[in-house]
Amino acid sequence: MFNTRIIQSVIAFVVGLFMAIWLGLNIVTDQTQTIIKIIFAVLFLVCFALGRRIWMLIPFAASLAIGLRIPGQPDALLLAQIAFIAFSIPQFLMRKLPWRLEFTELEFWMLMLTLMVAQVYMRNPVGMSIFGGDIVGGKGYVLYAIALTSALILCGLRVPASDLKWIMRLSIVGGLMNLLISIMGVLVPAIGFYTGQTYTRSDEVNYENREAIDTTTATRIGFLTQLGGNLSLWINCYISPLIALVKPLWLMLILVSVGASLMGGFRNGIMIVGLTFLLGIAYHSGGIGVLLSSFMGMIGVALLAAINLLAPLPPNVQRALTFLPGTWEERYKVDAKSSTEWRVEVWKEALLTNRWIQNKWLGDGLGFSAAELAAQMNDRKGARAGISGFSAHREAILANGDYHSGPVSSIRVIGYIGLLVFLLAQIRLAVHAHHLITRYRHTEWFPLTLLIGIPIIILPLVFVFIFGSFKNAAPTFLISCGLVSILKNNLPLPNSIRAMESARMNKGQQKLPA
Repeated sequence: MFNTRIIQSVIAFVVGLFMAIWLGLNIVTDQTQTIIKIIFAVLFLVCFALGRRIWMLIPFAASLAIGLRIPGQPDALLLAQIAFIAFSIPQFLMRKLPWRLEFTELEFWMLMLTLMVAQVYMRNPVGMSIFGGDIVGGKGYVLYAIALTSALILCGLRVPASDLKWIMRLSIVGGLMNLLISIMGVLVPAIGFYTGQTYTRSDEVNYENREAIDTTTATRIGFLTQLGGNLSLWINCYISPLIALVKPLWLMLILVSVGASLMGGFRNGIMIVGLTFLLGIAYHSGGIGVLLSSFMGMIGVALLAAINLLAPLPPNVQRALTFLPGTWEERYKVDAKSSTEWRVEVWKEALLTNRWIQNKWLGDGLGFSAAELAAQMNDRKGARAGISGFSAHREAILANGDYHSGPVSSIRVIGYIGLLVFLLAQIRLAVHAHHLITRYRHTEWFPLTLLIGIPIIILPLVFVFIFGSFKNAAPTFLISCGLVSILKNNLPLPNSIRAMESARMNKGQQKLPA
């Protein structure tokens, strides 16, 4: 009798045979379109072969972290979520998906955030322009709905504990593929274009295509910042950074992580790497380790400042360190200060006037009014001044809500009340991640909980004080809830906790009357 695996193999073979015939007929006529179709066909076959393990696409795509310059401009994580939903629903309908959703605190905060998004949509519905509506731009709501659906499926999944070990492997593979694709994108312009490696930043008026227009300013290299963050997290998963300092191979990886984040040129990159190492030391070595590492960090910054006096450090490194005291050149400090002042001006304009946020208590939603859309179009047409006195470029950023601040962008979307709900939700999620890490500290699952937990614990700090956007942070929060839930629901209990629960049950049975 044929089992499910044999049937899947037969179907895959038949589909592959037809694909081979089709490719033979089309490869000589339209190579670019054919290559794109091949990629999507291979991805479809991979999803089909994964079966119940289709959820593994989520951690892999989150680490891959590349965008695609195709219609809709989706990133890898969005495509993974769509595939995850599309292949999970048929399994659920056929009752082949082990899924059981329980309403816990995490689901409560997901519901609260969804209610805040729903109320603002009901007050400012998008997609109603055919009936005379003034609000356009429903993509943000669609992305939120996709992330919410993916998170709910993850929250209810029941998977073998052995499958969870793949999260670590897939995350490392995805991160290394990100590095490889980024390097290829620099060397091969076509790859860089289609994977979003060559772009014009909207938040830096003096920066274009990874090159500074003004030669006195530093450049930014995004994939190096990504590499530094990934390496710091992977190192923490396997060893205490303090112990790693006395092991040559691990020390080299730490230096590569810090060096890559510095060469990336982003201040937030080195901040996140520092926070990641600090948290890893806290979980591995405790409070004394944190104090010791903080002291060593200050010595390291002082050493870099001294080296900079003798031989100036690269511009990217100096700019990334300008938030710390040191001997950095004035032009790089001015560059960084101008970027900060530019953002503060945008925040003041958004919060202290009624031109860009109409309802600051409940928010204006993820869509755009006709006036805001016109401001964005004016920027594309090259208009030089807007209604607020800012340049049209800056007004376009005000219009699309790209404030480079988690709290300010959240106020625009869900208001002050929604911001409070969202901050509480992120904090409670961080608490759950912390409890997950401490529960499995002395088990084989400790590295996995660190991989998932450390970014979640850092998230509220980054969102409020470093860099954030509601459009990105909300889906990230939902997916993070799903990942924490899948670990809580499927990881085996540590022996100590299992023994305590067994003792409590035995004690309760002894109290029962004979």
